[in-house]
Amino acid sequence: EFTFLKLISIDKAFDRPKRLLLFINPFGGNKKGIQIFEQKVKPILQISRIHSNVIITEHSDQAKEILLNDETDLNEYDGIICIGGDGMFGEVLNGVLIRIQQENRINYDNIDAMLKKPTIKLGIIPAGSTDAVVYATCGHKDPIHSIISIVLGRTISIDVGAVHNRNDEQLIRYTASFMGYGFFGDTILESERIRWMGPKRYDWAGVKKFFKHRLYSGEIKICLEPNDGSPKDYNPCGIK
Repeated sequence: EFTFLKLISIDKAFDRPKRLLLFINPFGGNKKGIQIFEQKVKPILQISRIHSNVIITEHSDQAKEILLNDETDLNEYDGIICIGGDGMFGEVLNGVLIRIQQENRINYDNIDAMLKKPTIKLGIIPAGSTDAVVYATCGHKDPIHSIISIVLGRTISIDVGAVHNRNDEQLIRYTASFMGYGFFGDTILESERIRWMGPKRYDWAGVKKFFKHRLYSGEIKICLEPNDGSPKDYNPCGIK
């Protein structure tokens, strides 16, 4: 293992990052975000000679607030990494996407706007309760595998959806991997009130909402593309 990591530090064949902005959520999952950084992430960054600006978040949406702050110069970094769960990744994703649209004077509240694609890379090191984004993109939940992929400069494209208010089209948030409504949404909302339970909160919240047997109504309209396409098409699809 040491030989493999040593090779990473001297390998010049990859488009590897040199400087990273790294957010740590110390409250997510089993509250092991800082421990994962110190024991698994930091040593590999040091061997790879990658400088990291580490920020330990203190409250919800802090990562998003920092990324939207004009004093945060994104040009100083080759990538933005979050150690946490799906919520932390969502904060970073929304912060970066909104920031880029603001800088390019794009009205992101307009549902038909052609959004500017960020050039900076985003990465996630699993330290949450479910880590659905990591599972969906990499098929694993291993922090060491994730940080090695990051230092090697490996990338993967993902689909991102935008959720707008149906009345005034105001952007609610950007989402990746999944979006929930009804039972799932209520379960997540309930689980946020009992975060002290850790990952078990999802089981408790799910059972509680299931026995309430609430019914949900909704309407889905899918806009089909008449022509063949590919995952790299620029034109977005839409679900209203």
